Amino acid sequence: MRILQLVTRFDFGGAENHVRELCNELAASNHQVILLSRKGRQNELLDKRVIFIQLPSFVRNLILTKVVIIAYLLLRYKIDVIHAHQRLPIISACIAGFILRVPVVATVHGRVRHDLRSAIARRFTSRIIFVSNQVLTISRHYGTIKHKSVVIPNGIPIPQKLPDLEPYTIGYFSRIDERHFEVIKNLVLAVAKLKTDYPNVRLLLMGDGKEVEKLKLLIYEANSKLNEEAIQYKGFVKKLENIGFFPELLFGVGRTAIEGLARGTNLISVNYKRMGEIVTLSNYEQYAMNNFVNVTGLPPTQEKIFNQLKNYYEKSMPPITKRTKIKIVSN
Repeated sequence: MRILQLVTRFDFGGAENHVRELCNELAASNHQVILLSRKGRQNELLDKRVIFIQLPSFVRNLILTKVVIIAYLLLRYKIDVIHAHQRLPIISACIAGFILRVPVVATVHGRVRHDLRSAIARRFTSRIIFVSNQVLTISRHYGTIKHKSVVIPNGIPIPQKLPDLEPYTIGYFSRIDERHFEVIKNLVLAVAKLKTDYPNVRLLLMGDGKEVEKLKLLIYEANSKLNEEAIQYKGFVKKLENIGFFPELLFGVGRTAIEGLARGTNLISVNYKRMGEIVTLSNYEQYAMNNFVNVTGLPPTQEKIFNQLKNYYEKSMPPITKRTKIKIVSN
């Protein structure tokens, strides 16, 4: 099968990681895969059998120009199906696919009101994949799209080797943008407060984005007050295997949550909109069907994060008053 994959950017993020792994797996299964996107750091991890077509930056918001490019690729490679991710690629794919009678599959990584905002996208998609059941069922367009929609939770390649879990280390891995920065800020403040009873606690942050310099300043101020390097920032990490260890406790949703659970870490569900609780055997299925988001939760605050952390450590180990030697991995 000849498949055209479309995504806006190909750098750091859940959708981008998803597309890269999907392309690689399809290529390994002997499908011909063409990927149209702006160039990013995911390119270095792309299977050499995948044909990458770079979309110029100035075309980003020019839908008609994108349609022409997609139509050309449909004819040039005799594409059997288009698989589009994110709002503008989905709209562009639907128009080009309608003109040339090529079916379009869309994956909704965010919300219907964003990814499928256009009536064109909702009408001309042949199939729609949702990574969260809640996102599908609460949509006001549910009645008109449910017949062609399916829920397929995110998946990842099984780690070849399980890492050592770092005791007293808390992790948060995400794009460092304005929305995630507020979560990180509350997490940093909560960890600093927690160190009164648990002085060995450390926070490991990974990711990249527009708010990196702001994050570095926040980390510097927090570490200065604590008089130690308790908050560490690793930046952009291509592969989690490269860091050689993993936090014993992870905050996150979606792909981050799955990556953590696959490596045996404990997980607390949180993103910038929803605060959850620790994932256990009793609530795992509910979290898994909703991309590990607490769909009924409220936004995270410093107090909520602190309470969840305190509850976790009180149940797993008593407060300590004397430091023990903990292995710290530096940049």
